[in-house]
Amino acid sequence: MISRTISGLRRWWNTDQFPIATFDDVASSATVTADQPWTLGQPWTSGQPWTSGQRSIALILLTFAGAMVLLTRIGYPLIDPDETRYAQIAIEMNESGDYITPTLAGEPYLDKPPLMYWLTAASFGALGESTTVARLPSALASFATVLTIFVLGRRIIGERAAFIGSLTLLLCGGFVLAGRFLILDSLLTFFVVTCLLTGYVAVRETDHRWLWWMASGIACALGVLTKGPVALVLCCPPLAMSGWLRADQTRVRMVHWIAFVVPAIVVCVPWYIAVWIQNPEFGDYFFMKHNLERFTRGSNHEQPFWFYVPIVFAGMFPTSLLLPSLAVFSLSRSDRKRRLRSKDFGFLFCSSLWILSFFSIASCKLPTYIVPAIPLICLMVGSMLVHTVFADDKSNRIAAFLRPFPQRTCAILIVALTAVIAADIHVSGAVRWPIVIAIIVGGLLTVLIATVWNREIAFTRRAWEFTTVLAILTVSFSAIQLVPTVSVSRSLQAGAESMLREHPDSVVVFFCENSHAAKLQLPIDRVVSFQDDEQDDFVDFVSRQGSVIVVASGHRVDGHRSRLAESHEILATNVNKRLFLATPLNSIRSASAKPSRPSRR
Repeated sequence: MISRTISGLRRWWNTDQFPIATFDDVASSATVTADQPWTLGQPWTSGQPWTSGQRSIALILLTFAGAMVLLTRIGYPLIDPDETRYAQIAIEMNESGDYITPTLAGEPYLDKPPLMYWLTAASFGALGESTTVARLPSALASFATVLTIFVLGRRIIGERAAFIGSLTLLLCGGFVLAGRFLILDSLLTFFVVTCLLTGYVAVRETDHRWLWWMASGIACALGVLTKGPVALVLCCPPLAMSGWLRADQTRVRMVHWIAFVVPAIVVCVPWYIAVWIQNPEFGDYFFMKHNLERFTRGSNHEQPFWFYVPIVFAGMFPTSLLLPSLAVFSLSRSDRKRRLRSKDFGFLFCSSLWILSFFSIASCKLPTYIVPAIPLICLMVGSMLVHTVFADDKSNRIAAFLRPFPQRTCAILIVALTAVIAADIHVSGAVRWPIVIAIIVGGLLTVLIATVWNREIAFTRRAWEFTTVLAILTVSFSAIQLVPTVSVSRSLQAGAESMLREHPDSVVVFFCENSHAAKLQLPIDRVVSFQDDEQDDFVDFVSRQGSVIVVASGHRVDGHRSRLAESHEILATNVNKRLFLATPLNSIRSASAKPSRPSRR
């Protein structure tokens, strides 16, 4: 019974689902000669392998687009609680010189492994402490992911499909946003994608490439140093399952796992041993509470099983507009579509499906958890487009269905751009010059799109190229303009900084609010913090100061108004509901009084 089930599953996978051996065997489009001049449209349609010059041009295009989307204007205020926390840990590492046990406010912080803290601390040490430098490791990891799926993906699904997949990745809003914040998911995504692609390239051919396989193990180990055992869970099952289903040379055997694990142990195990020795509670706290219990009980992020269905669509927008067609391409039982799906495509399908399924099963769910699946899905999108829309024979149903896709998507992008402009004006309360330029450009593009709406050019390859450029501009504008505007409006430290410009002699007091990484935003010699058990100290300190900017929740401030009534009047501000200005009632009181206790960050 079990044997028949296994045989049936393998027959379905290899015969019904992915019957073609490699992407080279899939029906290709028209070819061009190697010496034919390269044009912008050629990567979308030509069937011949690229020359080194063509590949270099593709890399230049991806580098330019990736830098514009991911590396431009990332110096906006850090967002509580994750960004400020991770930046503070890196600051304390450099100050203490202890790179084994991460600390937060001087106390061990054992929730996550240290690789991102190490990279952020190194970034601070090399380039100075700022919000731009704090985000640089995460942004560079996402930038590297874009280039990696082209460089490695072309070995799996071909150069054109990998190039298109890389471009579509830059059009995934969730991926771009994750890369522009100091969080762990972008770095984990880079290592997971690198591990999966190098591991598959290593076993794809009859002659296995052992150095590639060991590099896969090292990438997995670095993922474990980034976010813990979840990297192993995301990487190893797809490599094993794909080979087991295919039952060919890609099947991973014991000798492979030994070559995979040995370099991984050398890379990541020493830190785990060292931190465990220094902190005996590490084992139960890290492995049990922050890994096993979060997976089974959900902590404070428990969500239903279907949570990631809308998240995938929102996180991959506008690329997600192609997901319905991808689903048809991937699952259709039509003989014509089956013969466009290679076993290489099947590996990407298996890997992305596993990542989405694992996090859907887990009780603890956050939107950024599924970011590692997005680059793999984008490679699948690239493969679908190459073998349908950009193939020489466009008689297939997917190509016919997607024929008006550029004009529809351009209309959607114009609406999205309008929404971004409106949101920026609403949040900032002003119409700044980038918004004026965006309004003018958006108006001109609207006229252009309306002019060619039903003309033949709206259904050609040029329309796809125009749509890609418009999508990149829309995503870039959202990331470069709206995200910083929202961050400034939400950041307590940015609000306190703007108030300090109006009241330069004031002291900033954080009362039961974290002041993590305040030195990146505020003059640290004018910052003091008090915790919940220091309420009397807070009242005593404020009563002895001149003007004080208080960072606290409204109910905590209200609870001490009467105690400060003799010395200060506490006023709410329109900057943020948790920012208050305490002004002295005694005009003789020195307005330039400095903090009389050491600043605590």
